Amino acid sequence: MTAPFSVNIHISAGSDFAQEFYLANPDRSSMDITGCKFSGTIQKHPGAIDAITTELAGITGSDVNDIKYKGISLNCSVANGKRGIYRVEVPGSCTYGIQEGKYYYSVQMTDVNGTKSKILSGLCFIDFGTIG
Repeated sequence: MTAPFSVNIHISAGSDFAQEFYLANPDRSSMDITGCKFSGTIQKHPGAIDAITTELAGITGSDVNDIKYKGISLNCSVANGKRGIYRVEVPGSCTYGIQEGKYYYSVQMTDVNGTKSKILSGLCFIDFGTIG
């Protein structure tokens, strides 16, 4: 797979966010993503860890599986597998208490063979907008 696509997004804290994205083959035909799984997070910066949880777990250099990453999980799903459309969502309840600012987000796809690829990333701007 090629380099991840980069798109900046904007979320008003406390408001639901949803956007659909499209995956294409090199010849620009729709990529069939039926059976693929998607996951993603919003973090203050790439690789941001939860220092308190990680420290309390007694992490040493070789225990990387126990590192707890700090971020907001994105709800990702296949919207139309044959047409290569997937959906990224964040409920307002997840962003209600977050500080206003600039964050980083990324989305990963696991294909039907179990191969993981980073397919989407960018900046996520969160503001207080209209909460209600």
